[in-house]
Amino acid sequence: MNGAETVVKFLEDHQVDTCFGYPGGPILVLYDAIYKRNFPHILTRHEQGAIHAAEGYARVSGRPGVVIATSGPGATNLVTGLADALLDSTPILAITGAVARKEIGRDAFQEADITGITDPVTKYNYLVMDPASLKPILEEAWELTTAGRPGPVLVNIPKDLLSAEIPESHDSFSSYARLRPKPLKSELQIDHVVRALSESKKPLLMLGGGCVISDLAPQQIDRFVNHTAMPTCLTLMGIGAVKPQAPGYLGMAGMHGSVQANKALGNCDLLLAVGCRFSDRAIANPERYAAGRTIIHVDIDPAEIGKNVKPDIEIEDDAGDFFRCLNQALPEKFSADWQEWQSYLTDLTQAYDKAAAPLLKVSEPLLPEYTLKRISDLLRQYNPIVVTDVGQHQMWAAQYFDIQTPRSFLTSGGLGCMGFGLPAAIGAAKAAPGRLTVAVVGDGGMQMTEQELGTLYDLQLPVMIVVLDNQTLGMVRQWQELFYHEHYSQSLLTTNPDFVKLADAYRIPGCNVHTAADLDQAVEQAIKTNGPYLLRVFVRQKENVYPMIPAGKDPQDLIMPGMDL
Repeated sequence: MNGAETVVKFLEDHQVDTCFGYPGGPILVLYDAIYKRNFPHILTRHEQGAIHAAEGYARVSGRPGVVIATSGPGATNLVTGLADALLDSTPILAITGAVARKEIGRDAFQEADITGITDPVTKYNYLVMDPASLKPILEEAWELTTAGRPGPVLVNIPKDLLSAEIPESHDSFSSYARLRPKPLKSELQIDHVVRALSESKKPLLMLGGGCVISDLAPQQIDRFVNHTAMPTCLTLMGIGAVKPQAPGYLGMAGMHGSVQANKALGNCDLLLAVGCRFSDRAIANPERYAAGRTIIHVDIDPAEIGKNVKPDIEIEDDAGDFFRCLNQALPEKFSADWQEWQSYLTDLTQAYDKAAAPLLKVSEPLLPEYTLKRISDLLRQYNPIVVTDVGQHQMWAAQYFDIQTPRSFLTSGGLGCMGFGLPAAIGAAKAAPGRLTVAVVGDGGMQMTEQELGTLYDLQLPVMIVVLDNQTLGMVRQWQELFYHEHYSQSLLTTNPDFVKLADAYRIPGCNVHTAADLDQAVEQAIKTNGPYLLRVFVRQKENVYPMIPAGKDPQDLIMPGMDL
């Protein structure tokens, strides 16, 4: 086989059932092999759409998403998605074409040093220069995508090597191993954790994205919270790790998290943080946060432990393995003096629900909070996958969508990448055939990758696109209102396209939504369509996302209109 056929055969051997990509000159021989072997490939309309779709596929399936791009601009168009995948721990195998080996470094047509460019935004990357090393490099790259903390790996293959004959037998090389101290696994520290929990008066469990990624974790977390009723909050990436009905559930913590979750985060005397990285959006000022409380940090990535907050007990382990060990170590009748703390948090929850109640009432124009809560209620029986873009709608979706299962809430967390929503929803729907997927996008982010409506039409996937149209870059406008004296500099989108007509141009049905009755009818029609459908919902322009913690402030310094905090 030649190099291109070797790549396709490798993907077939690893049961890859689809990949996303866009062809170009240096990688045409690979696309010829894809054609000859009838390998399943989805043509997106832009390379950024391809890698976001691969992210969506990987997040739902738990398997590496595969993306293919040509050299130069094709490869550089993947950079944003690679950075997004690295921050949000998404396994991606990116295969890019390169100019011929003899042309490397000579500024050949469409040459770009993608190896150097992507070094900071991948777990590892390769430039293949020896035909005999192609297969071993692909094997190692595949393993690296999911080893430890998942992430993106890129393999760059010169076009002449794709055409070259690849030896049938070759010496494989083993994966590299980092030399570092022996990790402090759960078994070595679990007695300290149990003792700390027993002695605590105001504990809090914070679950991050690692608790969703670990397939074992949700089951073990459910067992733990039902056994202990320990107050529990989620990071944005941790949504879905535990059911909202679980004992002690407080909702999302962070800049736009619930009042009760943030008050718990700011006032707890013990924080058990599992599978999260203490980002600035979760705890604001990490330098001030650690004082006055015991912190237990569990993460599979040793680089995250102690990076932002120095823990008292550190455990390098998979979230599922940690909770398995913890459940085994807990006494059958676990008891702790948490009643006063739990009552305080229950009162806060009730007060927050009362303050937020006006946001869930029918109005004209529609409030985005009401809109997303109503859609969530109407779709509850379908257990949809919810995919968001980035902005105000992202936070409202996190607050008001009822997510019952892991891998059912997808968003760009660490990078905050506008344009993520629509292509990621396509990948998510592809990974879960027949399951309803809801893409919640803003009018700004929608216009960054709207060309992927063409991809969606080709695939006829059951994706309900909800465009919250407030004719503004909502989150930017909110900050300008609150912190920049209402100087709405370049944040108003007064010339938005007619998104329904745009969808129609791609032969996708849709409708405009102005009233509550319109909304109910549109959701019903979208369900009946059993394919792509677009709702353009006109919502109040100057609606702000609350609660809100101002940048640099602590979790307890949040703002929530209607509550005396």
